[in-house]
Amino acid sequence: MRTDLTIRLILRNYLCTIVALCISACATTTTNAPAPNSDIDSSSNSESLEITEAPIAKPEPTEAKPLVDSSTTTSPKPDIEPDPEDEPIVTPEPESIPAPSGAFLDLDLWSTADPTPALKAFQASCKIWKRKPDEKWLNSALPTFGQYADWRAPCQAAQDIQLSRGNAVRFFQSHFEPVDIGEDTGLLTAYYAPEIPVRRTASAEFSEPILARPKNKKTQNLPRKDLSVTSSTVLAYGKPIDVFFLQIQGSGQIRFPDGNIYRAAFDGHNSQPYSSIGRVLIARGDMTKDEASKQSIEAWMEKEGYAAAKDLMAENARYVFFKTEHIVTGSGPKGAMGASLTPMGSLAVDPKHYPYGVVVWVEGKFPKEGGDYTGADAGHLLVAQDTGGAIRGEKRGDVFFGSGAPAGEKAGVMKHRATWTLFLPVALALQLLPTS
Repeated sequence: MRTDLTIRLILRNYLCTIVALCISACATTTTNAPAPNSDIDSSSNSESLEITEAPIAKPEPTEAKPLVDSSTTTSPKPDIEPDPEDEPIVTPEPESIPAPSGAFLDLDLWSTADPTPALKAFQASCKIWKRKPDEKWLNSALPTFGQYADWRAPCQAAQDIQLSRGNAVRFFQSHFEPVDIGEDTGLLTAYYAPEIPVRRTASAEFSEPILARPKNKKTQNLPRKDLSVTSSTVLAYGKPIDVFFLQIQGSGQIRFPDGNIYRAAFDGHNSQPYSSIGRVLIARGDMTKDEASKQSIEAWMEKEGYAAAKDLMAENARYVFFKTEHIVTGSGPKGAMGASLTPMGSLAVDPKHYPYGVVVWVEGKFPKEGGDYTGADAGHLLVAQDTGGAIRGEKRGDVFFGSGAPAGEKAGVMKHRATWTLFLPVALALQLLPTS
């Protein structure tokens, strides 16, 4: 870190109050936001390019139970009351966008980025952090990220800021400092929440059960090949490929013919080892590393037929269980942190390297549309709120692209290297600077 940055940060500490007053002209701060439950360590997002073996039993055509009574099931991931005030992101026009200064000038794409989704995601993280003791570390093994007390000031300032690009830029430039963590790049992929058609009774086409988490722990830990409709409550029946990719993403929505739609929320897995079917196809020579994507795997399965697809799925013993929830407008699926995920604002990380809730700036290639494997240069500010079985390493991330088919088409082709920069609260960043 540079000495001039040290001087500038010290001066900024004296100016912090003045800057906060400027921000308050755009928003009113409150300290009474509802506090959701604690952090949860669960693999709720994309498992990467996997397809798992779930033997399609020939069940009796009994009616599935689309909703599970929460009083009769114990979830490893406690429900968090959705925020009734959660509104879609709206950017009013026109508005003044503050020019970057200081260390923000070193971020090539910051001046054209829109950190509004990151502000919304950060607000959600702060509501969960509200119940945390000030003296507790975000992660005691990662002291760089500080204690909850170090994040109180930006959380206090963020809660009621109106969501707009100008307000978001102003907020992050006032309360955070970019911290370089090296020039090495890391791999970025993406995931989404699919919506799949389902039925209440099994048929030749809709033959794959979507299972609730078994009450019996021994049954819950069985490998995929040993799980069937007799293992647990059946929430619905879907097409085998659809159910499999629902499990890959970790959450999504299920749609019945009568128009009823429910969220299929992650509710644990069978603790069996995860294996990527994308890697299996690459090893077989059926596709190259660059060709491996959700779309290409789906195309391969459809081309080769049901039996070959089932054999491929059998390569992975991992099985994901679900619970169903009513969908709240403006609220996405919950990530491992317990917060509802924000499209293009939430990031799945390896919690061994990043505590949930920290803010990360990434610059790399992002697809503009489905089928855009090349992508275009873009920068995005993201909040670590999730994890996944395939997300391992210091600079390995999975960006949440949103819900539905359009998000899935772009998420399926997202696989690029990106630079990473931490955004830390100013006072915390100052502690990392050399003293001489």
